[in-house]
Amino acid sequence: MSLQTYVLEDDQWVSRTVTAEELLRENSTARRKMGRQSLSKPPTYGLLTKTVIESPIIRWVLPVQLRSARYNDVALIGDNCVQICELGPDRQLKDVIRKKDFGSRIRNAVVMGSPQYPRKANECNEDGTHVKTEDSDTEMADMNAAISGSRSEISRLPPQLLVLMLEKGDLVFLFLRQGSDRHWAFVSSTHKVPGERLVSPGWHMAIDPSSNFLVIGCAEKLFIVYQLESMYNLQYQYLQGSILQPIKDWEARHVIGVIHKIEFLHPTHGNESHVILMIIMVQPDVSRLAVYEWDCTDSNEWKMSLREEKPGHRLDDEYRMPLLVVPLKVRNAFLIITESITATCSDVLRGPPEFVKFELANCDNTQLHHGMGDPLWTAWTRPIRHPPYHYRKDVIYLAREDGLINFLECGDEFEIETSVSMGSVDCNIDTAFASLFHLFGDILVTGGDSGPGAVWNVSARQSPQRIGSIPNWSPTVDFIVTTEGTLDESSEGSSSDIGKMTLCQPGKVFACSGRGITGAITQLRYGIQARIGLDLTYSANVKQCWALSNYKGNIEDGFLLLLALPNGSSVLHLSRDLSEASEKDPDATPYDLTSTTLTAQDANDAAVQVTPNYITVSTPLGCSQNSTSEILRDYNATVADAAIDGEIIALAIYSGSDFKIALLRVDGLEVSLQRSFDVEGEVTCLAIGKFRGKTVVLTGLYEDKDPILAIYSTELEQETPAPPVLLKLLPSPTSLSHELKTDSTGLVPFGALTSIVYFDERSDKIVVVAGTKFGDVLTIQLDQSQPGAAEIYRDKFNVSQSRVYSGAAAGDPNSVLVCSDTELAVMTNYASLREGRFEEIYSVWPTDGDRPSMASPPINSVASLREQLPELGDSTMVMISGPRIMITDLQRQPKPVPRYFPVGGTPAKILYSKRLGALVTVVSKDGLPSLHFLDPEIGQDLSQPLERKKPGENYTYHDVEYITGLGKMETRAVSLATWTYRDGNVRGDWIVLALRRKENEGLLLIISAERDKESAVTNAARPVRFWTKFDRKIKDGPIWSVATDEFGIFLCVGFVIQYHQIEGGKFKITRSHELPSPASWMEVVNGHLHALTTNHSLIILDYKREFSDDGEQMVQLHTDEICRNSLHGIEIGTPGLPITLLSDPMCGIHGLWAPEEEERALSLVFQAELQASVRRFARGYTRAAWGSIKNRPRYGCVRAGLPGSDIVGLTIDGSLQHFSILNEDAWKLLKFIQNLVTSCTATYPQALPDSSSESTSVGPDMEPSLFPRLNTHVDGDVLRTCLDRHTLEGLVSDPRYLQRFRELLKPLDEDGYITSEGTSSDSSCFELAYSILKYYLSPVLS
Repeated sequence: MSLQTYVLEDDQWVSRTVTAEELLRENSTARRKMGRQSLSKPPTYGLLTKTVIESPIIRWVLPVQLRSARYNDVALIGDNCVQICELGPDRQLKDVIRKKDFGSRIRNAVVMGSPQYPRKANECNEDGTHVKTEDSDTEMADMNAAISGSRSEISRLPPQLLVLMLEKGDLVFLFLRQGSDRHWAFVSSTHKVPGERLVSPGWHMAIDPSSNFLVIGCAEKLFIVYQLESMYNLQYQYLQGSILQPIKDWEARHVIGVIHKIEFLHPTHGNESHVILMIIMVQPDVSRLAVYEWDCTDSNEWKMSLREEKPGHRLDDEYRMPLLVVPLKVRNAFLIITESITATCSDVLRGPPEFVKFELANCDNTQLHHGMGDPLWTAWTRPIRHPPYHYRKDVIYLAREDGLINFLECGDEFEIETSVSMGSVDCNIDTAFASLFHLFGDILVTGGDSGPGAVWNVSARQSPQRIGSIPNWSPTVDFIVTTEGTLDESSEGSSSDIGKMTLCQPGKVFACSGRGITGAITQLRYGIQARIGLDLTYSANVKQCWALSNYKGNIEDGFLLLLALPNGSSVLHLSRDLSEASEKDPDATPYDLTSTTLTAQDANDAAVQVTPNYITVSTPLGCSQNSTSEILRDYNATVADAAIDGEIIALAIYSGSDFKIALLRVDGLEVSLQRSFDVEGEVTCLAIGKFRGKTVVLTGLYEDKDPILAIYSTELEQETPAPPVLLKLLPSPTSLSHELKTDSTGLVPFGALTSIVYFDERSDKIVVVAGTKFGDVLTIQLDQSQPGAAEIYRDKFNVSQSRVYSGAAAGDPNSVLVCSDTELAVMTNYASLREGRFEEIYSVWPTDGDRPSMASPPINSVASLREQLPELGDSTMVMISGPRIMITDLQRQPKPVPRYFPVGGTPAKILYSKRLGALVTVVSKDGLPSLHFLDPEIGQDLSQPLERKKPGENYTYHDVEYITGLGKMETRAVSLATWTYRDGNVRGDWIVLALRRKENEGLLLIISAERDKESAVTNAARPVRFWTKFDRKIKDGPIWSVATDEFGIFLCVGFVIQYHQIEGGKFKITRSHELPSPASWMEVVNGHLHALTTNHSLIILDYKREFSDDGEQMVQLHTDEICRNSLHGIEIGTPGLPITLLSDPMCGIHGLWAPEEEERALSLVFQAELQASVRRFARGYTRAAWGSIKNRPRYGCVRAGLPGSDIVGLTIDGSLQHFSILNEDAWKLLKFIQNLVTSCTATYPQALPDSSSESTSVGPDMEPSLFPRLNTHVDGDVLRTCLDRHTLEGLVSDPRYLQRFRELLKPLDEDGYITSEGTSSDSSCFELAYSILKYYLSPVLS
């Protein structure tokens, strides 16, 4: 029984349904005090979202030469981004550049222009790239010579442009241009598609073979044909310095019906000016095929042709809705492929089309097929052949969704001359399918929406061979974050006082991905990928290595690797193609192998090795081995460390109880002592750099538990050397902006220096980077005019020692490599502002394409191969991991680097058990669910399922394939959770698995699991023994969700929440509550049950209070007045700030605040809209150690859970999103910047102003507004474009916006950038604003 009534809330009357139980409870409560009571008010917050990882789904793979004919490039195009890769001589795809700031989803893509590929292997440059000279190239060259003075540096357009159709109605033309820094950048030109009422323009898109016309088709009734400028005219525009205008003219055409397919057909050989446009229209009960044709040399004929009425030819029902239409290069024909028929269609210009059916060879289903019907043909590609080949023939690869590939050959006299099954590839294929050019075979790239894609080599008369992988972890249905360590913060000071914190190890992110045999548990990682080529294992651990030229042999035969071992050295010989490796005999090498190598150098046709006993010099003219004792004239001296730079060698010598530094010079094969001097303290490391324009020795000293950076002159001409510069490295709040404190002794000391890298000289300051014993990396700026003045910035990497190496080893001298706790990271993007520091730090992940589940090995040393293997590029380097020696190719740009644990089925649910140290997942194999325990480090399956029986007084356990309740058809996992049961002396740590059986029946399993005490295999991980402790059939309805507390289990069965507790050894329902719709997610928060319903938003229940006679009902505390469809939720607030974040199926995010007063409705605090629905939320320490230590609320960021933790969400398309709560001040500033950016891009599409541009014409009102609530959403991806392009100065160049910009910055000025009087410079304001953007957009995943 219920009553409808009205109540006064927030000064307005709202309707409310009151149940009889609520009326009884009101009568039983004490009479409230008279008078008006103040009600709690919802806070004013905003929500910032940013994309951590883009969706991995690739929609199109298009071979396109966007740079020049020298490069064999390919575009991998997803929903929101474009990745350009280069196919190298080794047939591997190497990342070039990525673009993801389109601000809209990509709807379609084509390539404009003709490629220029070589015909023979000798048509290559010296660098191995391919060049084909065409007649048009000569014309372009003549144009370059004719146009002079128009640009300081004349460059040419590439052979092709990439054309994208965006959902917001923009046509974007892209190509790449190389800047003065040798880096590639996108150049874009945008054309707005006319008409605001068009239905999905660009749903269909095609370009004619001559690239003179482009057609975009709407979903129905209309298509638009664009006449394009020739590449010659575009080249002229480009040389003039103008923005490209590829669109010459356009014409729209209305049709009757839904446009199903639209394609340009190929003209016959010798009639290339003939343009043929074919369109298939679906009308009620009939489909029609219409053809428009014209001569492209006539400037008006194409418009006249489009204006003619074309009723089209009626198609038979079996051809009515084809899956694919493939234009052929012969006979103006095309292939038409339906679900059951493959046929050729010709004679479309003479009358009704003629269809000739043919059969495809070997079309049996593969194991990758999902579904009840036959698999569908999804994509096609044309392999690249010499143009004359296509005068009389055409070849096509057809791909099916389950991985089957068929090869077709068509002639100009016969229909299908050859149909050959190429076999199947072990990945699903969607629309991403292409053939790339290679001189010695076809290269196929395949991708789908289920599991990773791949790169395949196709040799003549052979099945495709996998040669590379393309990451894809979609579809994703569940994920978790494993969290290790704690981070306790007790201070809320400024940025110079981070409070009391403890370094926490980052958790790992694992997701259920893929389907069927491609199913896997995927670890999501982000950083710099290092692809392992050669992987060797030496007989002993290697400390360091150096690559040296083989001056005693033929340099073309290979090079040497000098290995520093714990008690000696060794030399390996490697061939230039890395196909052979052998250890050199000690007698066959000039180097000292009796002691460990301290340092080595290969420069200026001389290789130098320094060991504690000898200094060896090897040149093409000879070699010498010089005793250090004789050079130093001290036979008791011990060489502790060494550094080399050119002809100068610095040695750290320990003699007696004192340390000395000796300076030596190399002259040919001779090594001589120049001078030596005593130093105070222990020398811990050496390096050679520049100071005041002169060469100096940078020395790490350790004296009285304090590290010291000492700078000693190497000037040998002076009788009295300049006094050294001694800088004691002490942490202090004034010198370090982000400092750590211990519990009692104040600032954490740095520890002894372990290594030093001279980085750069900037603005009369030198920059030195040093690693320390306690895991810190110090970035030190020294003022050369005031040597005692230094600015120190600390990055905390770990608790064990950190070693630094120059990024020149990886081909980037503007970066620094860090080995810390056996992990490798790269520090880049140095900024010399108030605090000189590296703004970007990324983990480096070594990967092996043949072993996708391989854990990244711990790296303890790196070395460059740029001098020995210049043909492989600057980024080729050696990485040392214990006894492993790996030749790797370091990628330039950070990106997702996933790791796969194959499970042989479709993973449905996952959790991490800290007690067991294992991942727990439910996998469906052939429709049979099973439970698995995986080692999160190596991916090994630890599962040992058991059946428990009790024949007598004791239980017995037997190995089985499935535990009780699993391994049955028509059973699906609904929820997987842990249950920590506590009731008096009874304690248990169990796993709860809820399943849905048939339609209206559920099954609840309580599972016990424990690690085996010992493993049958030595050094193997101990298996996890598990069995069903309790199983209960739920016949009241299907189970929707599960939650637990210490005393029981909550089940949502149908529309009812049941609270099951153990009484007398049996489960009993002690509480229940009926919901308006089933709960998709439940969680116990602060003693209350939060239930997120599928159709009626969030409901908060008190399940402990008793108010009815039977005491079996729960008390409804809060509910939402708006019926929201919901997917998942997470509590993001603290006990004093209860806010729940929930997602819906329509890509929405909602923040609901629960007031203190009971029975009040939930309030919507913020709302956002993403490009994909969030399927699951999770919280954890996802940042790397150097990021988590700085991850505390600043600049108006509201803490959303445990200090240092982050909230992330996994979307249906596999992208990972991050969520930050903003207070009102932060929201106003960031929303103001976003409004400026979006207004600017609306006025100037794809082009933000830079800092030097004039005032931009933007909308008059950029002020943020709280209503509607979608305005509370700040899109971090939009802010990212502003930060990356450094465009704030241009955005606020208008005085109105600059004044408001300064006002919004003041409340967030925690570091004193802006003075209280407001007299600070604009540069300080921009510096503060960029610091705020960098804070909110910093990397979240390592």
